[in-house]
Amino acid sequence: MRFSLNQYKPFGLWLGAAVVGALVLASSGCGSQPASDDKTTVRRTPSERNNVAAGPVRGGRVTIGVQQEPEKLSEILSATAINNLVCNLIFSKFVKYDDQLRLVPDIIETIPTVQNGGISEDYLTYTYKLRQDARWHDGKPVTAEDVKFTFGVIMDPRVNVESREGWDAVGSVETPDSKTVVFRLKHTFPDFVSETFFDESVLPKHLLSGETGEKFNTSPFHREPVGSGPFKFKEWVPGSHLTVTRSNTYYGDGPYLDEVVFKFIPSENTLLVQLKTGEIDLYDNADVSFLDQLKTIPGVAVHMTPTMMYEHLDLNMENEILRDRRVRQALSLATDKEAIAKIVYNGLVHVAPLDEYPSSKYYNSDVAAALEFNQLRARQLLRDAGWVDEDGDGILEKNGRDLTLTICTTAGRINREQTELVLKNQYREVGIDLKIKNYNSTVLYGSYEENGILKRGEFDLALYAWLSSPEPATKEDLYSSRTVPPNGQNHSRIQHAELTELLALGSNEIDEERRIRIYHDIAEILVEEVPVIPLFWYTAVDACTGRLKNYRPNPTQSADTWNANTWYLGG
Repeated sequence: MRFSLNQYKPFGLWLGAAVVGALVLASSGCGSQPASDDKTTVRRTPSERNNVAAGPVRGGRVTIGVQQEPEKLSEILSATAINNLVCNLIFSKFVKYDDQLRLVPDIIETIPTVQNGGISEDYLTYTYKLRQDARWHDGKPVTAEDVKFTFGVIMDPRVNVESREGWDAVGSVETPDSKTVVFRLKHTFPDFVSETFFDESVLPKHLLSGETGEKFNTSPFHREPVGSGPFKFKEWVPGSHLTVTRSNTYYGDGPYLDEVVFKFIPSENTLLVQLKTGEIDLYDNADVSFLDQLKTIPGVAVHMTPTMMYEHLDLNMENEILRDRRVRQALSLATDKEAIAKIVYNGLVHVAPLDEYPSSKYYNSDVAAALEFNQLRARQLLRDAGWVDEDGDGILEKNGRDLTLTICTTAGRINREQTELVLKNQYREVGIDLKIKNYNSTVLYGSYEENGILKRGEFDLALYAWLSSPEPATKEDLYSSRTVPPNGQNHSRIQHAELTELLALGSNEIDEERRIRIYHDIAEILVEEVPVIPLFWYTAVDACTGRLKNYRPNPTQSADTWNANTWYLGG
C-alpha cells in the first residue's frame, strides 16, 4: 500500500554543502559503470601504430554520420538526441556531465555550493558568476541579461517549450552586475544546480529580443543560430549536412578542429559503408548488429558504453482501446523483453523492468520483481475487458471491432523495425493485431506547431528512447497531467491526480528517505497504470577513426559531443 500524500512533508534539510552536485555522485542511474565499462577496440594500420601524436594539434575536419536531422537548433523547443549533439558545439550551458557522471561547469566560473557561498543556507537562493571571457560568436559579451532573457523565454506560456521543470520553482531572477545572476526560488528544488541550464542553452538577448512569444517558436534564428560555444554555425543544407567551424573567441580549451560536419544518412547500411570508405569519421550510435563488422575495420575505434538511455513503448492513453487499463496491463504482460534483447540486440542491452536504472536508490525492486512475461494472464485481462475471439481467426473482437493497434517508430532504424516485428508476433499470441506505420524522425519527433506525431498524439504505440537524467525529477515532465503537449513531454497523455501530486512532491522533497519513498510509490503507480512499457537500457556503440583523439562517449544527456572542443586529429 502506498503512503498517504499528506505524509510527504519536509521535516529537515539533509543535503550537505555540495547540494545537488553531490547528488549526482550518490545517485546511480548507471553512474558507477559507464567510465569503467567503456570498452574500446581499435585496429590500426602499421603506419598508424608508428605515428602517435604528441599532443593536441589544430586543424582538420571531422564528419559525423547521423540518421536523424534536427528540426530546429533549439533545445528549448526540441529535446532530440541529434539536437543535443549539434547544440553542444554552438551554444553554452551552465553545467554538463562529463563521461564519469561528474557535474562540471561550462559558462559559469564555478558550480555554486553552500560552502562557496553560491547557495543560501535555506537552499532558496542560487548565485552564479558567468565567465568574464565568454562572448557570442558575433563578438558581443555574454551577460547576466542574456541569462535572465532566456529564463523569460522558457517561462513564456506562448513558447512551446519541451519542459519548464525546475524553472517553475523560480520566483525571481536578479542581475546585480553584468556577470552575476541570482535565482530566488519560491520553494526548494533539490536538483536545481544539476538542471539549471543543463538541458537548455543560454541565448543572446540582443539577437532575439524581437523574436519572443509565439514568434520564438518559428524564429529563423533556430535555422542559423549564433551561440557562444566552441564552434560557429556555418551552413545547413536540408537533407544533406550541417557544418560548424571553429570559434576563435571561445572561452574554454580549444577548439582544435577547423570544422565538424554532421552528415544526414537515414540508412544504417549506408552509414556502415561510408565509415568503411572513410566518407565519415564517426558513426554515432551505431547499429549493434554491426558490432563484429565494426571491429574489423582498419583504423576504426569501437566504443561500447552503458548509457542512461532506455528504449520503451509509449501507450497513448487517449486512444479508445488503450483507455482501458486492463488492455495496457495485458500489453505489458505480453511483452517478452528478454526475447527482444536476445533476438534483436544479441544480448548487448540490459532488460528494463522499470524506467529507473536497477542500481539507483530510487529503483523499486519489489515492484520490479512482481513484473513478468505472462501470456496467460494477458489473455485473461483482455477477456475481463470484453475482448474475445468471436470468429476464430486468432484476433480478439469487441462489439464487432478487431483488437487492432498501430505501432510507430523512426523509419530506417533496423533494430527498431525488427523490434516491431518481434512485438507484432508476441502480441498476436494473445489476440492483438499490431499494424506498423513508421515515420521520418523529423515527423515523429516534430514540434507541436509542426504537427509532430508524438506531440500531437497521433499514434497508438510509439517505440523510441529516452535519455534519462541521473536524478529522477525529470519524471515530472514525462508523467504529470500538467505536462501534456504542448506543455511538456507527457506523450502518453496520462492524467492521474495522485501521480501528478507525487511527482511534484518528489521534485521538491529534499529529505532523502522521504524522496526515495515518493519515487518508489511513483514506480508502483506507473506499473499499475502502464503509460509506458520500458524495454531495455542501451549499451551505446560508437565507431570512429582512430585518428580522432579525446573522443569520450557520454552516457548522459550531455551527449557524445560534450567535450568536442578538445577533439583533435592525430597521426
